[in-house]
Amino acid sequence: MYKVEFEDLATKVYKTLKNMIISGELKPGEKLIQEDLAERLGVSRTPLLSAFAKLAQENLVETISRRGAYVKRFTEQELVDIYDIRIQLEPLGAERAAVYITTEEVAQLEHLLKEYDVATQTKDMHTLKQIDYQFHMSIMRISRNRLLYDMLSTFNVIIISNIKGLLKPPEKSDSEHHQLLDALKGKNSFEARRIMYEHISDSRDNLLKHLIPFDSE
Repeated sequence: MYKVEFEDLATKVYKTLKNMIISGELKPGEKLIQEDLAERLGVSRTPLLSAFAKLAQENLVETISRRGAYVKRFTEQELVDIYDIRIQLEPLGAERAAVYITTEEVAQLEHLLKEYDVATQTKDMHTLKQIDYQFHMSIMRISRNRLLYDMLSTFNVIIISNIKGLLKPPEKSDSEHHQLLDALKGKNSFEARRIMYEHISDSRDNLLKHLIPFDSE
């Protein structure tokens, strides 16, 4: 008989805080006030501190002596460095995803791109960023490489939370996403790797050209 494993409270709090960073509810540089968050989440300080520690390990939160914990803010150079890492790792994930992808997983990606198509038409920037994150991380999950998924999850959270706006026109991203999905559906590993590399490389080049500022709102 198999045991059903439930997430402990600290893990649930960690995931909630991470989602709040992804959504922009918690912004780079924002102080994490324990009392306020404990009340909002309905938890004690113990699982909250445990969640802070795990987020700090992922470089999403930093603790400053005698000042407290903050959502980490990254410099433009650090963001470029993250893109250099993504350029090397995400094409690998796309290549492996083309090998393992199932019919059900193709349908999941198609559903995400339908939502992206709509958000592109309505110019819904917030939704575009959220779906872009989900699309990329879904491909990394499909690669069946958990370590790769975990690393890139952190890097993509940093990108989505620290960069204001979009690095390329949504129509261009949408087209590239559909090309990538076609390569995955056809189980064309070489093409999936190439498209992912060019997709991310183009965003990196735009980051360097435009020096997108941090969200100061």
